Amino acid sequence: MILNRSLLLFLGSFVLATALDAQTNLPPDPFANLGDLPEIPDYDVEVDRKRGTFTVSADDGKYTAGSHFGTWNWDFQSERWGNYYVALRYTSAMGSKVGIQIKVGEKAVLKGYAPRTGGSDKENTLILGTAYLPESGEYRISMLTGDQSNGPGFVVKAVEFIPAPEAEVLGQSIDGVIQLDAKTATTYAKKMRYEPQEKKNCLGFWVDENDWAEWKFDVSTPGKFKVVVTQGCGPGNGGSEVALLVNDQTVKFTVEDTGGFQNWKDRELGIVDLAEVGEHKLAVKPLKKAGKAVMDIQKIVLTPVTGG
Repeated sequence: MILNRSLLLFLGSFVLATALDAQTNLPPDPFANLGDLPEIPDYDVEVDRKRGTFTVSADDGKYTAGSHFGTWNWDFQSERWGNYYVALRYTSAMGSKVGIQIKVGEKAVLKGYAPRTGGSDKENTLILGTAYLPESGEYRISMLTGDQSNGPGFVVKAVEFIPAPEAEVLGQSIDGVIQLDAKTATTYAKKMRYEPQEKKNCLGFWVDENDWAEWKFDVSTPGKFKVVVTQGCGPGNGGSEVALLVNDQTVKFTVEDTGGFQNWKDRELGIVDLAEVGEHKLAVKPLKKAGKAVMDIQKIVLTPVTGG
């Protein structure tokens, strides 16, 4: 049977009308029954979120004024490779936003607008995007501002490099599993980092016990989850004590010597409760290093616990 256009329009109008609220003639709010998402509690173990961040001060840069713009240049030394958020710290008493363009090395070009901060005594941090530093060593930062930026109306304080993940965590799968791959971790570290080589694909070079890693992920189907860590550890380096932190829950474990840092072993560590829908966080923080390096981690998998 073929329906003519007039009938189709009538049926469409009827379906829409039945979906409208009788009192307001508006479609129902799909979020009307959702309250504020509960705040996820913080870790029981103290962590240093400034670790791995490095700052290039305005005092170390060279400023060149133009008639309607300013140019900054810095040379800086990076101790390790990896992905970083690039942020500008500044104060602004300007009447409008100031255009900013930062080039890091040869590839990363980041652009944005810096809003006024409410006065020359009020500082703001503007994250412009991410830059990947492919190796340790010297880099050049060039910054062009859409107005003079060496005071008094607009004052550059510093450029900050803040650890960033190299990929986003995938959402919870249809079977409820949450997989946290090494490349999706934020490494708050001076030495430890994500190592992308095919045979590694892990968090490695974990030679400093103060370095730690964190994942942030969304839970759509809450419940209890079994935690499995895929770890490797070279001969004679086992025995480091590590805390796995999930919100305010702490699971401690001892690293196993697996015969090689890329000889992977799945370690079942216990059960954690992710009782709420929304964002959660998980961290791995060494407590005591036993050998030359803590371990390598390839992934962490959270699997729903069924039947009790």
